[in-house]
Amino acid sequence: MTLRFAAAQLSHETNVFSAVRTDMAAFDASTILRGSEIERERATNSAFGGFFAGAERFGFDLIPILSVWATPSGMVDGTTLQALIDEIVRGVQASGPLDGVLLGLHGAMVSELDRDADALILEAVRDTIGNELPLVATLDLHANISPRMVDAATMLIGYDTYPHIDMAARAEEACARIVQLARGEIVP
Repeated sequence: MTLRFAAAQLSHETNVFSAVRTDMAAFDASTILRGSEIERERATNSAFGGFFAGAERFGFDLIPILSVWATPSGMVDGTTLQALIDEIVRGVQASGPLDGVLLGLHGAMVSELDRDADALILEAVRDTIGNELPLVATLDLHANISPRMVDAATMLIGYDTYPHIDMAARAEEACARIVQLARGEIVP
């Protein structure tokens, strides 16, 4: 039976000293892709570029849900963050039986909803899929990794390089690990 993994990217590097709030318009101005639109990222050096490559290399079905990011700016508006999290959760729920979830995060998102916004995203997905399925996320090189993030994720994989030339490579690494986790070959 072919493994099935849902995937989403929700990424923002927050500068809490900036007065420029990050709202849905800021995400929309950068990139918001949904479902089959995410195919555009197939051959890119991005989280989804690596997720697509990993699905091909390791022979699993990838269900792309949402790919969204905004350029570095101030705190993420709580209503915006909640709407994006809700969209990911609905996508995961609608994906049918899954063997796990892949996430492309930044690791330095701050929101008025929760100062540890990346943990909030991971917790929402964990609450949706339960404790048995693997949840693997990629993070920027300078992510702020919190105990909440570690508790919610099965595995966190950070970029190795600056400048970031390994975003797709780390996402492909995440694919290798989630397959091993789903098959019970590794237990972190």
